[in-house]
Amino acid sequence: MNESFPVLTETSSLPLLSSMCRVRRGKNFRIQGITVSRPILCLILKGNGLLVLDDIVYEAQAGELFLIKPGLTIDAVAHSGITEFLMLSMEQVNMQRVRGKWNMTASSYLPFEWQAGKMRIRHEQQAAERMAKLYDSYRGELAEHFVSIHSQLHELLQFLSEHRLEENLEKVDPALERSISYMRRFMSEGISMDHLAKIAGLTPSSYSRSFKKAKGMSPTDYLNRLRIEEAKKQLIEENCVLKEVAESVGYGNEYYFSRKFKQMTGIAPSIYMKKHRLRVATISSAGFDEHLHSLGLKPVESLNLDHSQNKKTAEQERNLTNQLEQLHKAKPDLIIGDVSCQPYTDQLKGIAPVVIVEVTDDWKETHIRLAELTGREKQAKHHFKELALHRLEVAPSSTFTSSRDRKHVVWTDRMNSPLIHSQAKGSTLRIPSQHIQRKKKNLLKPVVMHPSTALVHENLSVIGR
Repeated sequence: MNESFPVLTETSSLPLLSSMCRVRRGKNFRIQGITVSRPILCLILKGNGLLVLDDIVYEAQAGELFLIKPGLTIDAVAHSGITEFLMLSMEQVNMQRVRGKWNMTASSYLPFEWQAGKMRIRHEQQAAERMAKLYDSYRGELAEHFVSIHSQLHELLQFLSEHRLEENLEKVDPALERSISYMRRFMSEGISMDHLAKIAGLTPSSYSRSFKKAKGMSPTDYLNRLRIEEAKKQLIEENCVLKEVAESVGYGNEYYFSRKFKQMTGIAPSIYMKKHRLRVATISSAGFDEHLHSLGLKPVESLNLDHSQNKKTAEQERNLTNQLEQLHKAKPDLIIGDVSCQPYTDQLKGIAPVVIVEVTDDWKETHIRLAELTGREKQAKHHFKELALHRLEVAPSSTFTSSRDRKHVVWTDRMNSPLIHSQAKGSTLRIPSQHIQRKKKNLLKPVVMHPSTALVHENLSVIGR
């Protein structure tokens, strides 16, 4: 079954074309801090660079299509000498028939749930051609353009809907998407697998297999993830009550909710509620304290315990006892550690709740995990955006002879830059020192990092002209 757009009933919502423009810019083209008020489809026609939506960084190349939702803030920097893109702005008209008359109200949200960001389309060239044809109609270059313009928009959206791809490049199944929309809408109620399968038009076993193939997890796990993500939003609001939050996301039992929340996030909801004002201690050999400093949080204590399994000397035992006593006096609300503190987990739990964070080869994964635990996700995403912009400054497009060269420069940047200053006032991103290549004979030529110059403000008011 294909996802379809609404036809006129007693109550209907229709996406309508608001405006279109074709933008062509030269070298050093940049956009800073433009917040959109309507849904926008942006098709890159020429060039390449970075597109940042609310601090989430995307590499953008010719032929790629992006969906930008209302409320998102755009930053962009071009790599290439010429940048050209097509922007389509939409709005939704809600129509309701009352006593034989149609009442119309405008809305900035569309009647379908697509994720903002880069859209994966099976037939990119056909999508580009349809969008270009719509632009010609909008400019009045085609006969009967006023009659066909909105029907062409509906056809374009229908085409994109039918050919969207999952992250694993499998085709999006609109039937599964409908069941996910139902999960989001009715998560506070009891939702059975049989009912979700019925919405998708499949047997329960077929639905479960198809869902896991498309999303990488079972429908039950996906529903739990949706519920926990919604609970996170509510828990940081003032005067929230844990029992009410649990019930609002579909967990009638507060204790079951707490167990699922801790299982998925690593910390109890009672700790999460005050994560913005936590007293945090770190026990790590991987620079967790440096990560937290860059996020604007000073740990109340930072330790690096000797986790050798060999028999310790009396002096080492005394040092360990002194360190644990020091940690106890700091009175942390939460202890964040790596594998080095696992032998002492029982002792540490007597001081404060303990979360063990796995350290991977990608320091960004560690950075964002620590940010999630301490309520500083926004700062972490801002750091990633700043790093991406720095890379453009130290490695201009003229030096990129291939995608392999681009990856080499980015990797060199990460491996040799322990300290980077952010544009944000008083913010410094410290990359933990263990990520620096230490063997001199293999040391890459350092990449000099410096504060980014102020981005030039580009006015996109040309939209609609």
